[in-house]
Amino acid sequence: MGDRLRKFKAAAVQAAPVFLEREASVEKACGLIAEAARHGAELVALPEVFIPGGPYWAWHMGMRKGLQFSSELFLNSVDVPGPVTEKIAAAARAHGCHVAIGVNERDNKTLYNTLLFFDPSGRLFGKRRKMKATGAEKLVWGEGDGSTHRVYDTELGRMGGLICGEHTQALPGYTLAAMGEQIHIASWVGFAFADTSLTEICSRYHAIAYNSFVVCSQSVVNAAVGKRLGIELPAGAAWSAIIEAGSGRVMAGPLPSSEEGILYADIDLNAAVPHYFIHETTGHYWPKQFRVLFDARELKPLNEGRAPEEQAL
Repeated sequence: MGDRLRKFKAAAVQAAPVFLEREASVEKACGLIAEAARHGAELVALPEVFIPGGPYWAWHMGMRKGLQFSSELFLNSVDVPGPVTEKIAAAARAHGCHVAIGVNERDNKTLYNTLLFFDPSGRLFGKRRKMKATGAEKLVWGEGDGSTHRVYDTELGRMGGLICGEHTQALPGYTLAAMGEQIHIASWVGFAFADTSLTEICSRYHAIAYNSFVVCSQSVVNAAVGKRLGIELPAGAAWSAIIEAGSGRVMAGPLPSSEEGILYADIDLNAAVPHYFIHETTGHYWPKQFRVLFDARELKPLNEGRAPEEQAL
């Protein structure tokens, strides 16, 4: 009979967070997880920094004026682990599904753009920090390191993810593919400074180039964001879809850019196998003149312990 790879239903959420309100965003996220699970989803992906939204002020106002909103974001961000992760874990456990969700992670005095992964038992099995904030977002988020850039073995398959503009960089996606990624979470915030063709092109390219099924989830920019910040922002700005590995075919979606909803598709990992023989870019279609050196170390500002010369004593 040979081996058979997993089949499962995936859900991509397109929704707006409750902007700059942590508890309300968590409550909305848990409701969306429950709804997706009622429709049979075993994997639910929610957008980038869904708790509690993206730093649009960094793109649209000066830093000094924006500091008030950065401070508000800090006070509404998520400790990992902490009460918020416990609530998301409880939702994953109650509904028996894998969950991927973006949060503003607070670690000491710095914020990170972080993607969290939960399994059906409620275990937080993965945390991925965006390695380089995009453009003006550098005023708000710190940088992740290679220690959180990895692929996880799950009961569904080997799962990884990238966050928003990381999809425009060649090497983050390539290295996930080299780690054996089969299921890719493409996590995006609703745009206020770009066109959603960026989301579509990058997400579909990842599916084609790396033979991964892509669950692409992007948040909606609603009127509440501009009202809270006192600025005008384009409404909608979302492109969410579920994309077939190897072909880049859109299996579900997209929804209208300003509409909230959940997309569903049945994923069969076996369907990706024929594409392995055409363009497996980190295997037999890898041009061996090119190799990547990846630093997977965790980098810390403080490394406690004896100095090297003292360790020999």
